[in-house]
Amino acid sequence: MNEENLEAAFPAIEKQLLKINPALTFEFSVDLIDGKREFIISADGNLDAFAAVEKLAMAAPVMENFKVIAFRQREEASDIQIGDVYLEPENMFFTYTRLDGLLDLDIYLKDSATNDDDCLTAAFILLDAIVGEYDLAVKVGDIEFRPYEESIFLKPISELPDLIDQISSEKRSLV
Repeated sequence: MNEENLEAAFPAIEKQLLKINPALTFEFSVDLIDGKREFIISADGNLDAFAAVEKLAMAAPVMENFKVIAFRQREEASDIQIGDVYLEPENMFFTYTRLDGLLDLDIYLKDSATNDDDCLTAAFILLDAIVGEYDLAVKVGDIEFRPYEESIFLKPISELPDLIDQISSEKRSLV
């Protein structure tokens, strides 16, 4: 497989992944990173398929033009539009509670309708990008999307990855 026939290979890749686990999906990075295109295997947040993602990524051969990565990774969040909804990460805030080793989140959306399906989809996609698929599924519990209300307790969503890392580090030091 090379750059020229990459897109033509999509149906065959999808077919093989579905044989392993119907929840598996994939994506390729748009840009080359260190001269390679990233081939990301995802469970689309489905915890039942996480083991399959990990096994596939570990079993992947070393390839000249591709780097296989398990799960969608954290990335710099950018604005997203779905339908008529336009959501900016700067308009997402959160509060949290720690419960049974997980973070339960209340996500506050400024200038967005939290009862709109497109808005909730956009917010969840941004949250997945900011936190990363693995951490969102394994380290975050309940998520509630709420209309924005001014409060000194609200934190910008950009601070969430550091909070998750801090809590994970605290857990490791206790072990």
